[in-house]
Amino acid sequence: MKFRYTERILNSTSWIDGEGTITPVTEMDKEHLHNILSFIYRKRDRYWLNCREVKTIESFKDGDEFFQKVIRRSTLWTVIMDQLNNSVEGFNFDWDRGTRKFIDPELVDNQGFDYSDLT
Repeated sequence: MKFRYTERILNSTSWIDGEGTITPVTEMDKEHLHNILSFIYRKRDRYWLNCREVKTIESFKDGDEFFQKVIRRSTLWTVIMDQLNNSVEGFNFDWDRGTRKFIDPELVDNQGFDYSDLT
């Protein structure tokens, strides 16, 4: 597999695994996405040192700073985070909602009396 500089990796919306398989982030399951985030974090020094431009490497004191200021704002990172935020995980069966009603704290006095029924 051909060497890829950090810029190319972080500008992508797909992930290339160790075998060279290219998979769009949108087609991956939640667990796989979490594993990718963990991998990127563990290898942050490598991503920092594999930047194409030396001035980019020199701009950051270490991989931690590079991670916070560059990786977390990268296309790849944000696409993964968006995908995780869009994942809908719930029950695979129907169930009845609970009977508790929402009580507006603005309508409760300091003794805990609920005035919502009076409005």
